[in-house]
Amino acid sequence: MTFVLQLQCEPGDRHFDRHHLIVTNWTRSGYRPDVLRALMAQPEGRLRFAGQAAALARADSYEGVLLDLRLLGPRDVDALVALVSVTADSVRSSGINSVGIVVPVADTAAYPGRHLGAATDFLALRMELEPATPGPVTPRDRMSRLIGARAAEIGAHRVMLLVPVSGYIWRSGEARMRVSYREAVTIARDWGVELTRDESSATLRARAPGRGEIWVNDAELIAGILRDARRLGVRKFALYGLGDEDPAIWSAAAEPAVTR
Repeated sequence: MTFVLQLQCEPGDRHFDRHHLIVTNWTRSGYRPDVLRALMAQPEGRLRFAGQAAALARADSYEGVLLDLRLLGPRDVDALVALVSVTADSVRSSGINSVGIVVPVADTAAYPGRHLGAATDFLALRMELEPATPGPVTPRDRMSRLIGARAAEIGAHRVMLLVPVSGYIWRSGEARMRVSYREAVTIARDWGVELTRDESSATLRARAPGRGEIWVNDAELIAGILRDARRLGVRKFALYGLGDEDPAIWSAAAEPAVTR
């Protein structure tokens, strides 16, 4: 199962990153680890997956492939590494040089960088925690330690950060929902409260008793995370969830430019 993400840039932007085909186990019903496990279980399944990924990338002249295979666990590591290895070999034999894999920044048990990095060119760290209860999505106080641990696995020059630009709202009695920066500002105003910066995580938050709680990323937080990562030697960055961002992010994180 695949879909294509076309990276975009301003005409003539010298910082433009190469186009990558995103290969994933996502469907309209969500991520499907069960389907992925069935595919990985047999050598012929892995070869078929690898061949189709390479064929898709080659047919549309993509310069790279990025694997985004989510919701696997520690018991899947051997099968995942085998799938990634055969896919990388197939893609490279088709003349495509860049192969990366998206990994959760904090989950080194199910997505070990040392093993996955041996088969790929870079790790794309998905900089998002998934709190079950209200809390920060990308807490700055934890991110530097997690990035440093990943960089130690394969080298900072082979790490890319995928930073979410949005956040979540927990309405009372409801499951969490994704919320954009603008929506967060509007909802907080409707609740009669202000978004204030949490001291430890540097994340904007708002809470209204009986209404709910919001945690959302903004330009100041994201720019701080990028500065911390640069000090660790990371030089590749991307933002995801575009359309939901704080408009100030483009000036706050402009040196050097990030992939949009």
